[in-house]
Amino acid sequence: MPLTIPFVKGHCGWDAVTLLLEGSVPLQQELETALKIIDEPIRGGLEVGFLGKGGGPGRIRLRMVDSTTRNWISMCGGMTQVIGKALVESSFRDHFQLDTSGSKLEIQLVTAAGVIPLEIDIAGGRAVRTTTVMDDYVAFLYRRGVEPLTFDGVSVLQADDMMMVDVAILEQRYPGVDFARRDEGPHLEIVNNLLGSFQRHRQANEGAIGMLYDNRPEGPGHFRAFPRFLSSDGSAAGIPFEFQCGTGTVGLGIAVAHHGQLPFEGTRGQIVFEWGSQRATPDPYGIRVSDLTIALSEGRVTQACYSHSVVELLAQGTLTLPDYRARS
Repeated sequence: MPLTIPFVKGHCGWDAVTLLLEGSVPLQQELETALKIIDEPIRGGLEVGFLGKGGGPGRIRLRMVDSTTRNWISMCGGMTQVIGKALVESSFRDHFQLDTSGSKLEIQLVTAAGVIPLEIDIAGGRAVRTTTVMDDYVAFLYRRGVEPLTFDGVSVLQADDMMMVDVAILEQRYPGVDFARRDEGPHLEIVNNLLGSFQRHRQANEGAIGMLYDNRPEGPGHFRAFPRFLSSDGSAAGIPFEFQCGTGTVGLGIAVAHHGQLPFEGTRGQIVFEWGSQRATPDPYGIRVSDLTIALSEGRVTQACYSHSVVELLAQGTLTLPDYRARS
């Protein structure tokens, strides 16, 4: 008999996610359920999150499955931005008994990467801005490993499961190639080859995450950012526009700090990332940005918080799962 569960679906600049309440499906069926939601015919987005009571007022446990690895992951930053909207504007507010009558709501998400506070600004009953505080995630990345690597003559920076690449270095190695594009072509083949080398280096069974960055902004930012994902199903690559990626925002902050490319002086400041290129990939939302504030100590990032410019809820209600076994 098909399983029917409550859900909220939202996106943060084309990275669509589906949120479920913990306990709405049996524990042993959670991974299979998440994969069914990601796959056809539901197409529930690139990640699925399970939200549960976190052991105290304002604490919510968050566990996540993504389409790149088709497994549980430690963190999805973009999902936290959608959660900020859902906790104010959906039935999840009542489930977690949250008081949204004030101008700010503070929540702590308990994840495998640490405790991630959310500061949600509220106006007119809507979440108008969510700031995700990623200090624990920064420490998590450094514990897991931040180190320079070289693949195919290209210098990159690893931060756990992410590979950061300066577009200027790619252009030196491959002159005349437009890496701002995300359609099929030599630009994508080169990046996918790098991601494949990175995946083998990490001895990962499936999936690799890359973040390209470029110091030639087209709008109000300091850098342009280009998320790139290698997965067997090609789900992320099939989306025609660039994502706003929260974990990638933090990883890029670490990368520009590591390479001495920060757009500010001192030990604390802001970096604004534009997502993609309006020239190469015209976006219906215009130039989308993420505001990242970081603090440094001896050249390492110690604190980081950010918000995305585009966060929307798309649907909420009851979801009926198709009756087949999902491929894990």
